[in-house]
Amino acid sequence: MTAVDPGIVERAVAHAALSVPGVAGLQPGLGRSLAHAAHAQHAPGTAAPPPGAGVRARYARDGGVWHVEVRCVLTEGGRALDTARAVRARALAAVNRQAPGNCVVAVTITRIVGDGRDRARTG
Repeated sequence: MTAVDPGIVERAVAHAALSVPGVAGLQPGLGRSLAHAAHAQHAPGTAAPPPGAGVRARYARDGGVWHVEVRCVLTEGGRALDTARAVRARALAAVNRQAPGNCVVAVTITRIVGDGRDRARTG
């Protein structure tokens, strides 16, 4: 069993992912985007999503495993696969610093941005 708050893990993973060359930002999931938009309407001056908004972490007590999802926006010019692998490696290290143990990390590339345009990616 772990006593580590998932929010702490999410912020650590977000910081780690953003340190990877080629990562332009993190893309919050729809639920968090809507929640942040609703909050921003009531609290002016909160334009940026909270730290960790592009990361979701949960701890499965029955298996003792952290499940982490990272949603990245990449910059053009690099290989998406290499960048995703680097994000995964740094995310795993970040989780292990906060809560050593088993961890599964899924990295999703949501967009690639560059030269004024962005392209949605699927797959």
